[in-house]
Amino acid sequence: MEANFAGRQTSMAVQRNFVIFAALALAGCGAMPNLSLPDVKARNDFKGKPLSVVTAQLGNPDGQQTVNRQKIYTWRIGNSVRECVIRVATADDIVESYETLGDSPICGPYEARAN
Repeated sequence: MEANFAGRQTSMAVQRNFVIFAALALAGCGAMPNLSLPDVKARNDFKGKPLSVVTAQLGNPDGQQTVNRQKIYTWRIGNSVRECVIRVATADDIVESYETLGDSPICGPYEARAN
């Protein structure tokens, strides 16, 4: 009888751990914001365009700094575990360059399109 009771405890512990794991997995998926990903053909064709084109696609930047008369805007997309940082450098509100840094699955849609 004691062995049967120990077996049931182990089985319940396994089921409890499975339920916890499933809940964490679902919570992780739900933590991703609904991203409006750009069309592959249109992605990051920002060079030479006004900053307003970038903000129309990415929203307001999370940060801004000025270096040598060039404004650098920063966006953070994703979450603390899987994040992409997008940096756009402008002069007179015209995009001169941009880069993505971070997790490939998150950054991929925002990387410069291949020529």
